[in-house]
Amino acid sequence: MNTPNQNPNTQVAEIKKDISSQVLAKVDSFQKSGELVLPKDYVVENALKSAYIILSDPKNNLLEKCDKSSVAEALLKMVVYGVSPIKKQCYFIPYGQKLECSVSYAGNIAIAKRYGNLKSIKANAIFEGDTFEFEVDSTTGRRKITKHIQTLESIGNPMLKGAYAVYELNNGIIDVEIMNIKQIQAAWGQGGSKGNSPAHKNFGDQMAVKTVINRACKLLISSSDDSILYDPLEENEYVDTAKGNVQQEIKDNANNETIGFENIEEAEIIDENEIREQHQEMVAETQQFEIAGPNF
Repeated sequence: MNTPNQNPNTQVAEIKKDISSQVLAKVDSFQKSGELVLPKDYVVENALKSAYIILSDPKNNLLEKCDKSSVAEALLKMVVYGVSPIKKQCYFIPYGQKLECSVSYAGNIAIAKRYGNLKSIKANAIFEGDTFEFEVDSTTGRRKITKHIQTLESIGNPMLKGAYAVYELNNGIIDVEIMNIKQIQAAWGQGGSKGNSPAHKNFGDQMAVKTVINRACKLLISSSDDSILYDPLEENEYVDTAKGNVQQEIKDNANNETIGFENIEEAEIIDENEIREQHQEMVAETQQFEIAGPNF
């Protein structure tokens, strides 16, 4: 609420500065303690500024409507995971006065590549009329697609049977995640739209592909060694060499630049309206597969 004789723009600027100070202080603390290493390709200023553009959109005005501590937590989560709304990697959802940062499927892929040893991932929908077969290796437990034949008639069939994602890890291992339509619909049922959004109804195959990609990436992230909050290299001469090399690479590729509120204000954003429209599209799709994060 505006105080008497206070310019609304001035109040918003003060809110941004106060929240940014909280977020940057915690990020700085995590970095100094070795708990967090930001990738060099992650520009905190751009991520925060694009987030503020969305949160201060007059249509929703989330920056003023939501509890300030929850806004700070949502932005901190965004920075810790190294995702950005300008890259469609995350979006913001209000639950009453509490703001949540949810990670999109594109964000899941980015995090899985950064921390889950993911090299590449490809996914396909399985339509009614397709011939689809897979087998399970009795030794490794890994699945392998042995046959997927589609026809011009089956592609785009509104009757979906499922979807699968084939992913390769940096160590050369190839694995598969498969979901049938019941599993996919159950996942959709966890979201706010319950799978009834226009995107789910009109582009079910694309949403199914995103769903199986999310599942595969989340499994990789959850099986990683807690690298989202960086685990410092052990000072032990017998430390595993491979692990040490990976962690040293993370250090070498870290973004250790000190960020201040002035840097955020000076960050260049190409098109504010485009950012807001992209965010509205992501929210409309109801990307419900949020990564469970640490409590800050």
